[in-house]
Amino acid sequence: MNQRTQLNPRHVIGLDALRFIAAMLVVAYHYGFWFWADPSPVSSPQLQHLISFPELFASTHFGWVGVQIFFVISGFVIAFSGERSGGFDFLVSRVVRLGPGVWICASVTLVAVVTAGESGLAQTLRAFLHSVLFIPIAPWIDYAYWTLGIEIVFYFLVFLLVLRGKFSWINRLAMVIGLASTLFWLAAWVASMGDAGQFFQLMQQLRRSRILGLLLVHHGIFFALGIFLWLELVKHSCRENRLWCVLFCAAGCLQIALTSSATDETTGTAFSAWIPVLCWLAALAWIIVSVRRNHRVHALPQWFLRLLKTAGMMTFPLYLLHQVAGAHLMVGLVQAGAGRWLALAGALAFSLCGAWLVAVYCEPALQRVTKQALLRAGARFSLVRKAT
Repeated sequence: MNQRTQLNPRHVIGLDALRFIAAMLVVAYHYGFWFWADPSPVSSPQLQHLISFPELFASTHFGWVGVQIFFVISGFVIAFSGERSGGFDFLVSRVVRLGPGVWICASVTLVAVVTAGESGLAQTLRAFLHSVLFIPIAPWIDYAYWTLGIEIVFYFLVFLLVLRGKFSWINRLAMVIGLASTLFWLAAWVASMGDAGQFFQLMQQLRRSRILGLLLVHHGIFFALGIFLWLELVKHSCRENRLWCVLFCAAGCLQIALTSSATDETTGTAFSAWIPVLCWLAALAWIIVSVRRNHRVHALPQWFLRLLKTAGMMTFPLYLLHQVAGAHLMVGLVQAGAGRWLALAGALAFSLCGAWLVAVYCEPALQRVTKQALLRAGARFSLVRKAT
């Protein structure tokens, strides 16, 4: 077989690379800025009192925008995969994609937390169960799990369309969640322009509302933009799709700018909002180029394509492993006498190597078992329905 044709030519390799870059942005943000700037540290309270990296603040403070990049990619990819799936197949694919990675990474983090002994056992086990059972309300074993509930709500909405045979309404779903989110952030912007009155205080509370987050009010623009990018780049290029892309792109910039301001207020810093905005816009340009030039990317050497695909597979475990487990490893290394840079390098090496092991060996094995179990359960359910 020709080595250049081994990977599925429809697979957008550029998105794998972008996923990994987005994950590394989040890792850099936590390791280089948030661990030390967070006024109420949740990853490892001990760490903030031991070391810090003020020289990294300026180059890592915007890494949180990796989450917004993830949400756009999710909107694009879920639209891409949902089009060709039946209801049960779509459900199985989502469980298999998320479940094993969460179960493995949450277990690793559980060991790190219990070993560190910073939290009570009952509280830790509760957080662990919330994580592995995908309960969308805190506590979680690692605060990185806050995004999973939002992703699952989006998946569920797409699942309903697929189940009802109405996937062609995916553009309507994008309009609804995108417009609701756009209006919310316009209101938040208006509130931020005035004095700190009742409307401002109300919008501040709503911005912190977990319920609104789960209703996709906070981040719906990013999923909607991903869907319309898929419609424009893959399905049918038209003026209407481009207008929706422009609208949600502008709304996304507004959300990122307001989030940047809120982060500055929380941490007592004063960084430019243009940096995360431009970083996110560059990611959108990357998506467009990756899709339009995908055939050229597939002409690259097979080893390089597989490297990029593996990097994309590492993204999810890297995101779940690096924060709490990495912070506790830093604490242990510093307390053992390591310098701060060695501790940082050790945590980064652990996160990358751990993500590689999970993605290449542990996760695929558990995914196969999970998929087989779900397919058997589906077959039995089908037989029971026929019998009745």
